[in-house]
Amino acid sequence: MYQQQRNKNEDFLRKSNAISTVSLFILFLVYIILSEFKFSVYTVIIMVVITAINIILFTYFKYKIHIGYKEENINIMDYVSSDLSWRYLIYLSLFFVGMVLVENFVLIIREYSYMIVLNAFIFFIWALSLNNPMVTLLIKKSVQLKDIFIVHEVSELSLEMGIETLSIYILNTGNRIANAFEINSREAYVFITSYLMNILDYNEIIAVLAHELSHIKLKHNRKTALINFGVYIIVINVAALGFVFNIGILLALSPFFFISLIVFLFLIIPAIKRRNEVAADLNAVRYVKKEYLESALIKISNIENIPENVMKSLSLDHPATSKRIEIIEKSKS
Repeated sequence: MYQQQRNKNEDFLRKSNAISTVSLFILFLVYIILSEFKFSVYTVIIMVVITAINIILFTYFKYKIHIGYKEENINIMDYVSSDLSWRYLIYLSLFFVGMVLVENFVLIIREYSYMIVLNAFIFFIWALSLNNPMVTLLIKKSVQLKDIFIVHEVSELSLEMGIETLSIYILNTGNRIANAFEINSREAYVFITSYLMNILDYNEIIAVLAHELSHIKLKHNRKTALINFGVYIIVINVAALGFVFNIGILLALSPFFFISLIVFLFLIIPAIKRRNEVAADLNAVRYVKKEYLESALIKISNIENIPENVMKSLSLDHPATSKRIEIIEKSKS
């Protein structure tokens, strides 16, 4: 049952991401085509009309996918109010419309328009990741943790770690998904699933929350986002310069750049995240007993089937549980 639900969720995310990718591709394609024509009021009208249609179709198809994977009946306005992804598509659309207008009056922008658009898009995606649009949706689907003992412990841990005290949200997942995670956008949030709350005892819950607070203290999400941004800017710009300005050596090296980007995404970033998990473990056991975190990790691993085989774990963002426990045991905390 759990595996079926997990496959269903993955299928939902895959289709949702496909709709987003198609919509962004349409925006790029329309901009590139229209920017080649002589500027006129009709160019702007066509751009506005096509982007408006794109946004409407994007919202409609995302909504259809959404209700197709939910057992509850929701109308499109409820969906629009809870899913903010359409707003970001509007922001990007306005940028493209603005570029169509401005590049025809400013020579330097017209000459470097493709590079400007490319970098603006990278910056847009980076800003999106920092202001995680999922936060609002997750909070709406959650209830704030009210247990006075846990709230008090979290406040004490936050004070000891030197971070701002934050609210903990319980995400209702029924009898599935044993997980806890933090989102550090403009503000920090910690979510723990209802299923994990049910299978862990009090001390194990505190240990897991100490681990999540450690991520916030060590600024793991921010640092990873900054690394992502830097690599994307360097690799994609160098490759794009070769194509836009027909620079021979850069054109020749462009396959290497894209292979490097794939390696970075699927091997290096997961390795950085695994390292962050270990660092958060080690920081957490400075404030809670080792055995509580270890027993929590074992329970989560047994439910979520976290691989122990190193080769299978290379693309995962969590290390093997046995390795984490081994490192915790060797720590001086």
